[in-house]
Amino acid sequence: MVGVCTLGWPLLASAHPHGWVDISVRGEFDAQGRLEALRQRWRMDPFYSQVVMEELSNVDDDSSMAVRLDALGTEIRNNLATQHNLTWIDLDGRELAQAEVVDTNTEIDGERLVFQFVLPLAQPVALGGHLLRYRVFDPTYYIEMVHEANADGSQPLPEALTLSNAPPGCTTRIVKAKPDPQKVMEAAMLDKTDNGEPNLGRFFAETGEIRCPG
Repeated sequence: MVGVCTLGWPLLASAHPHGWVDISVRGEFDAQGRLEALRQRWRMDPFYSQVVMEELSNVDDDSSMAVRLDALGTEIRNNLATQHNLTWIDLDGRELAQAEVVDTNTEIDGERLVFQFVLPLAQPVALGGHLLRYRVFDPTYYIEMVHEANADGSQPLPEALTLSNAPPGCTTRIVKAKPDPQKVMEAAMLDKTDNGEPNLGRFFAETGEIRCPG
């Protein structure tokens, strides 16, 4: 199957990041009005998508493309499980535990490979009077992960962070990263074979916020 570097990215360029993912997130609430999961949709960059599709097309067996995409999705899910699902979630600054990823789906949308999954919380949480924040990022900053945005990337799209079955009055916000110029320079100087400081990617991560009235 496809070679992997966290998600399977081939070596692309001389400076970090080497590829990107456009993400959208939907906060899903249960019947009691508690947040129970973050449903995520990742659109891989066109170059990586092309490389993967060529590799899948060249698999020498009788399996259908749908079966091959399912196998790739399983590979991505298993890789993510060893990397904290590239997602960090906290409630008022206290990290929340995650359950195992479920409901995965891998497909081609136009020229982009799309991976979708549901990331449940270990326990549903009531958000009344609290602030939940999440960040989705590759710690190595090999891959840049940003919310779906308008054409010039200046503003996230409304569908980049939505809520399902949320209590009345809940609001969302996406906060852009403001990395220190020194971190930007550090990332730019990294060769494709180099490793930056641990968790370099956190300095470039956008923050999604979900707040519900108390």
